[in-house]
Amino acid sequence: MGAAKIMGTLIPRLKEYEKSLLSEFSQEIHGNKTPIIAIGGFSGTGKDTVALIIQKYFETHHHLSLKLIHAGEYIRKIAVESGWDEKNMDEFMEHIKNTQDNEFAEKVDLEIEKHALKTALLKGGIFVGRMAPFAIGTHGTTIWLEVAAQVIVQRITNDPTRSEYRMNEEELIKKIQSRDQTDGDRLERIYHVSFRDKKHFDLTLRNESYSLVELEGIIIKLLEEKFSTNNSED
Repeated sequence: MGAAKIMGTLIPRLKEYEKSLLSEFSQEIHGNKTPIIAIGGFSGTGKDTVALIIQKYFETHHHLSLKLIHAGEYIRKIAVESGWDEKNMDEFMEHIKNTQDNEFAEKVDLEIEKHALKTALLKGGIFVGRMAPFAIGTHGTTIWLEVAAQVIVQRITNDPTRSEYRMNEEELIKKIQSRDQTDGDRLERIYHVSFRDKKHFDLTLRNESYSLVELEGIIIKLLEEKFSTNNSED
């Protein structure tokens, strides 16, 4: 027999919170028919591009305007609740990254995913963030994106709007690989999940060799499978 399919959030530390939401807001959650989509992956993997493809699909084919919700929106809310000036978000992010107060840093990360899970269950929408597919789990459609560091570097060093424009590619590859490894280790420790375990996601995509048209085709195929309706447009 195969392993039992995990239901609900894929983050063990959110299970009790999820249980409380399902109990307290049972009627509202069951009444929410708005689609839930979660897009995850590390920086530079194309999460925003995929989110816009999904948003356009629902507007065109289902006449639904789904809200895009980024993890950063919750960080701003948490920062203000923690006493930080809303104008100093960069300082707050640096504090979270470098603080020795691991308990506070973990609390911030967990609060971000709690906000995402609650908003998804009550309101639906398109959720964009590294941990979004893990937090939302089987409550929605989950997409995980991966891109080799070399490809990310080629993209950003050729983009004049980026601070990395024309930086040394070899040094930047090492920097990105180190950053992702450090962030991954920290998040796996906090959430008790493995980024290598993606078997519960609806789609895991190496988003590095597809044209925009090809990428759009792959995403729309998934959405048509998950959200087909009897009254879809011909």
